[in-house]
Amino acid sequence: MRIHSDPRTEGIVVVVLRGEIDYACEEMLLRCLTSALSSSARGIAIDLGKVSFWACSSVKVLLATRELAQRHGKTMSLRALSPIVRRVLELSESLHLFTTAPALASPHPDRRPATVAPSQTPAPAPPPSAPDARASAYSSAGSAGTSFPSDSTGVPVGPA
Repeated sequence: MRIHSDPRTEGIVVVVLRGEIDYACEEMLLRCLTSALSSSARGIAIDLGKVSFWACSSVKVLLATRELAQRHGKTMSLRALSPIVRRVLELSESLHLFTTAPALASPHPDRRPATVAPSQTPAPAPPPSAPDARASAYSSAGSAGTSFPSDSTGVPVGPA
């Protein structure tokens, strides 16, 4: 997870998320987004383009951050949604609640922004040939013991 200010965003703090965002890192994510929001002049933009796994329960973190931003007269937007994030937000019927935009190109491609909690940065996704245990467990969990098939991204597809 990286946080940086970009002069092109005029008071908006950019938070870049990468890797797997699941239940285990939600508390840290909420603290990080809340901190970025409070340190910003106008709001935050969350870049989700490099997220390889997004737990449905992580949607509540985005909703809580959105609500906090609105209470303080600030903005929160989502940038560069990865296919898995877009799918989860669509299935949860919450995508329409967020302003979305493409990612900004880095003004300094050779300079890395400050890293937040490097020891807790999610590990990269396994190679495509290796099954993802979390995605398998997630797609077979369902509600009340019901199993739903998953789409090509590993996101369960509920009954139509």
